[in-house]
Amino acid sequence: MPRATSKIACTTFLIASLCGGAGSVSAQGGGAQRYTKAVTPLLDAAGGKAIGSLGPGAALDVLGQSGGATQVAVHGWSAQGADATVFVAPDRHIAELSGFTGHAVGGASQTVASTVYNAVTVDGWVPDDALVADVREVWKSADDLYAHSCGSCHALPAPSSYSANQWPAIMKTQAPNAALEPNDAALITTYLQNQSGH
Repeated sequence: MPRATSKIACTTFLIASLCGGAGSVSAQGGGAQRYTKAVTPLLDAAGGKAIGSLGPGAALDVLGQSGGATQVAVHGWSAQGADATVFVAPDRHIAELSGFTGHAVGGASQTVASTVYNAVTVDGWVPDDALVADVREVWKSADDLYAHSCGSCHALPAPSSYSANQWPAIMKTQAPNAALEPNDAALITTYLQNQSGH
């Protein structure tokens, strides 16, 4: 992915992680599961146009493959009236998909802190080389980057020191201090959110 596209996608992804702000939506599921290595565009077709940005480590169900691209489904929750972002869970604002410009249809709903969240499934395409079969590969890269980039200046807080919803604001202030590229900041932020345990 070209660097300019990466910075735009990462900025959109990080803003969604902070603000809470998903291709077609389907009820399909099943198949093998794959994970995104980094911020990755979700495409409307194999080799098509971007319709959103998948976050690092996003869990995707594989629906099919064609010409170097994989058709996937991402499952999550979007706040009612804010369908552009799909979170892992209503109470854990880990953005799996942000900047979504397609049509999202909600499923079951759940209210958390006076906000109604709808379960959604979004279908799209990603390049084959953007995926891994084991999310531990993604988290290992993120952990190494976290230790190298952040641990060179101060003692590293354990991921469980803050909640999944607190880490994006902390990383927003710390990423410039570490001179992190947007893609690296997104990877570390999502890693810390997923490892926080709460």
